Amino acid sequence: LYSKKGLQFTYSSGETKVIDTCKLPVIRKKLRPVERQGKMESRRLWQHVTKSLKEGNMEEATEHKHRLEESQRVEERKRAADNKPWKPKYFTKEGDGWIYNNPLWKST
Repeated sequence: LYSKKGLQFTYSSGETKVIDTCKLPVIRKKLRPVERQGKMESRRLWQHVTKSLKEGNMEEATEHKHRLEESQRVEERKRAADNKPWKPKYFTKEGDGWIYNNPLWKST
């Protein structure tokens, strides 16, 4: 939730915090080149859609998006048929939420 005070978020423990995002430093992302990213990394998967959007080619972007999403649907149907549920790499389901597997700090 974003308000005049900043970004408000609630931990799965119920603790709520507000961060004034205007006071945070701007830090540039460090990214591996696409060719060195894993096959399922978002930037790699969406690179053609992004390129087409940057070029202003909405038809091509739409086609790339459709192909990507359809291939993901095919993979999901295959997993369902093989009774192999998707297992996220970085998160674990806990109740109604998700917990990051390698947090920078552990809650006490």
